Amino acid sequence: MEFEAILYEKKGHIAFITLNRPEALNSINQKMNSELYQAWRDIKGDPNIRVTVLTGAGERAFSSGMDVRARTASGKAEMDLSVFFADSGGQMRVTARRNDCFKPVITAVNGMVVGGGLHFLTDSDICICSENATFFDTHLELGIMITGEVLDLSRRGVPLERLMRMALLGKKERMDAQEALRIGIVSQVVPQKELLPTATGLAEIVAEMPPLPTMLSVEAIWRGVFSGTEDAKTASEILNRYNRRGPEAQEGFMAFAQKRKPTFEKE
Repeated sequence: MEFEAILYEKKGHIAFITLNRPEALNSINQKMNSELYQAWRDIKGDPNIRVTVLTGAGERAFSSGMDVRARTASGKAEMDLSVFFADSGGQMRVTARRNDCFKPVITAVNGMVVGGGLHFLTDSDICICSENATFFDTHLELGIMITGEVLDLSRRGVPLERLMRMALLGKKERMDAQEALRIGIVSQVVPQKELLPTATGLAEIVAEMPPLPTMLSVEAIWRGVFSGTEDAKTASEILNRYNRRGPEAQEGFMAFAQKRKPTFEKE
C-alpha cells in the first residue's frame, strides 16, 4: 500500500505508523483518515503483526486534531462528518479501537497534541512522550463542544478538575509532559531523541508475548473499562450532532480558517 498522509511499514511482528503531515501539524484530513482506516484494517488482518507503534513526523506536533482548513476549503464550513469521512463509512476511524482492532498500540507523542489529536492517546494501550510534548484542547474556541476526548481521558483516571481546566480554558491551558505523566495521560517521559527507540523497545517486549492471549486480554480490558461510559458517549454524540448544525460551529471554523477572532453571538 502506498500512502501520503501517513508512513506505514512493518518490521518483524511490529507495525509502525507515522502521521506524516508535519507542515499541517499532522492534522487529520480526509486522506489521513482514509489511509489510517486502511492501515488499521491491514494490521487487524495480518497474523504476523502483534503490536503497533504510532508517532508523528517532525518535532513540533504529534497531531493538532481535525484539519479545520480542509473543512473550510470550499468557503463554508463542512460540518457533515458523513461527507468528510465518506471513505470510512462517514466516521473518523483513525485509531485501532475505532476499527475494532485490539492488537496493542504504543503511542509515542512528540510535540503538541491538540483537540481531536487526543483520540490517538485515549485509544492507545501505552502512551509515552518526549520532554517537549504539550496537551491542550481548542474545541470551544472553534465553536464546537468537547465530546469523546474528555470522557475517554476521565476513563484513564485524569481528575475532573484537570479535565475541566483543559476543556474550558482552551489554548491558554497547556499541559506539559511532566504534568501529563503525573496525572496518568502518559506513563513515561523521555528526551526527544530517545522517544522512538523507547517505544520500539516496549513494542519488542509486547511482541514476545503469545499473540492471541495478548489480543484477547486487550479486548477484555477495554470492553470492561468502557462498559460504564457507553451511554455517556452516545448522549455526547447526539449533542455533538446538534452542535454541528448551529451557527457557533460554522463561525468558529471559518474564523480559524480566516485567521481572525470568532464572533459568537446569539441570533
